[in-house]
Amino acid sequence: MNQLPNPFNSNPSNPLDPLNQEPDRLDDADGELPKRYHPATKKTLQKLFIILIVSGAIIGGILSIGVLSLMQKAGLTNVPPRVENSK
Repeated sequence: MNQLPNPFNSNPSNPLDPLNQEPDRLDDADGELPKRYHPATKKTLQKLFIILIVSGAIIGGILSIGVLSLMQKAGLTNVPPRVENSK
């Protein structure tokens, strides 16, 4: 039977298989560590992220109320009348 290779195998059978290769320690080719942001920049980005989340929730709430009111005015939320089938 065909079986998938065991990703937990400590002795890799195929060195070219990306699942069995060791991850690179650094992604950059020049060997530099990732940049660390200034604490003020981090705070500013966190505030911006929170502002975007809150404003998106507010805009979504307003739009959902508007769509619901339009659906009610158009009669799309009413229960449809019962149709009797005569046999």
